Amino acid sequence: MAGFRTIVINKRCKLDSLLGSMVIRSVKEERVHISEIETLIIESTAVALTAALVTDLSEAGANIIFCDRKHLPSSVFTPVHAHYSAAKNIREQIAWSEELKAQCWKLVVKEKIRQQALHLAHHGKKSEHNLLMAYRKEVLDGDSDNREAHAAAAYFRTLFGANFSRNNSDSVNNALNYGYTLLTATFAREISACGYIPELGIFHRGMENAFNLASDLMEPFRPAVDRLAMMLPEEEESHKRSILRVLNSQLEINGGNQSFIPAVRIYLHRIFRFMRGEVEDIFTLGIPVSAAEI
Repeated sequence: MAGFRTIVINKRCKLDSLLGSMVIRSVKEERVHISEIETLIIESTAVALTAALVTDLSEAGANIIFCDRKHLPSSVFTPVHAHYSAAKNIREQIAWSEELKAQCWKLVVKEKIRQQALHLAHHGKKSEHNLLMAYRKEVLDGDSDNREAHAAAAYFRTLFGANFSRNNSDSVNNALNYGYTLLTATFAREISACGYIPELGIFHRGMENAFNLASDLMEPFRPAVDRLAMMLPEEEESHKRSILRVLNSQLEINGGNQSFIPAVRIYLHRIFRFMRGEVEDIFTLGIPVSAAEI
């Protein structure tokens, strides 16, 4: 089981493993116990790290995210651990029918739109909330009428203005992309830990996407990133630090309050139970426990 800390390395240094700790060698030497690390983000390209550290982080179940020269995530190293029923789960995953995947995608999209609507209602956008909830009622199996795209267009225009586009390159979009990459890495790791293959999605099927299933199942959690993107500090260099707080946010799920990573695990377990035919729906999330939590 991975730890609870997100470590960002943004300066020239060497990272090594020694006696169960990650050693950060720079002007001064610092140590962090590997069992505490949930995600390691290598933000500087001037960082050198040893294979021993990568191995130890992998065995501990930690994520490693590498950034490019613009300090934006470019690749994710996700450990693959042997789940006790991994072979069985993978065979079941390969055999999921198109009908079952379409039903699951419908539930995921409906929950995503509900989360977006809740976010708008939290900011007093009642009419826009009602519009999204109307879209939610119209979602078909496989979202064949693309209600997700219609809801997203109205949602982002309400949050960031009529001229906002997810295709633009600006500070808000950079922050959103950074946060969504964190979600992808988190979901990919947890999916692997459950004994499933992140590459095999239910809707996303990109031949070059190693995290299709993570891209599918993370959708209802995107508004947790969106909330932070609305509160970016003026200093652009602090944007990523602000978005990182998503991993420490609190959510309501299954009738109780959970920190972000446990909420992801509860949600995924419910999804996989649905795919096995054990339940008829997926858990619904709630709005953050309080705005202060994010």
